[in-house]
Amino acid sequence: MLSKFDIQKLQDLPIEQVAEALGISVSHHKAICPFHDDSRPSLTFNIRKNRYRCFVCNASGGTIDLVANSQGWKFYESCKWLAKEFNVILSVELDYFEQRTLRQQPRKIKSERPPLPIDVHHLKGLIERPYLNEEAGRFLFDDRKISPSVVRQLGLSSISQPSPMSGNPNGTWFNAPSLLIPYRDINGNLLSVQARYLGSDKTKPRFQFPKGSQCHIFNLQMVKTLSEGEELWITEGVSDCLAVLSSGRKAVAIPSATLLKPSDIEPLKQLNLHIAPDNDEPGTRLYLDLQKLLPDIHHHLLPSKYKDFGEYWKDVKC
Repeated sequence: MLSKFDIQKLQDLPIEQVAEALGISVSHHKAICPFHDDSRPSLTFNIRKNRYRCFVCNASGGTIDLVANSQGWKFYESCKWLAKEFNVILSVELDYFEQRTLRQQPRKIKSERPPLPIDVHHLKGLIERPYLNEEAGRFLFDDRKISPSVVRQLGLSSISQPSPMSGNPNGTWFNAPSLLIPYRDINGNLLSVQARYLGSDKTKPRFQFPKGSQCHIFNLQMVKTLSEGEELWITEGVSDCLAVLSSGRKAVAIPSATLLKPSDIEPLKQLNLHIAPDNDEPGTRLYLDLQKLLPDIHHHLLPSKYKDFGEYWKDVKC
């Protein structure tokens, strides 16, 4: 059994070197994300925190997570591979193959696959009759203090049992329990569905998108409801967007300005835009990237004790 000290040594390995050893090409702290069909680098490496995060599918974690999730290995297998690959001496001797055949080298990440079509018809069936299970209700109303009217307006739903992401039951499945979050275009047509895992299994990713999903603005249909000169707030994530909407403001969420196409940004030009970015490096980066595309955006500072608008709203609401 690995000790906490052993695990920490593996977690302290340089995250970008681990990625390179896995066949993930890193440039300027970014890479093609192996967890969804990515065409432009959306996987970002924070070398100070030694962690990775994708701003499209929201995959995140440390060195062991990166190995486990990219290779489909379990925790112990991932630790064994890291120890062998980086010559880490542990307090217990690890039999790397443990009487079974593991790959000598991790599989190469294929980043040039053509985008897969999303089964929108199937996804519509998952959300056409919105239902909130106990976990979703607790997350939205107790933990995040989200307005029920906002939840109804956006058609948020949930699943209590794992559900396929398409009509093919042999394909990828949404984990459960999860909150289901519809992404729509400016006319309200469904583009994709994001699942936000609400269970206690820490090995499961917090966010899931069907394969083939692209980076989109969340709640873009809100633009068509604006009156002339009315404020539109931009947030980094869906949870913050729900909090801003609950506060009575109109809002959209943009996970990454650099991954959006010019046509995605076009509907936001000439609008009265406002942003209160997260009090961290990604939040600052999002604001600076957006400012290049939308130079008239109004910047607001959150009180320093709050990480994001969601935390601020919970405090105000309580």
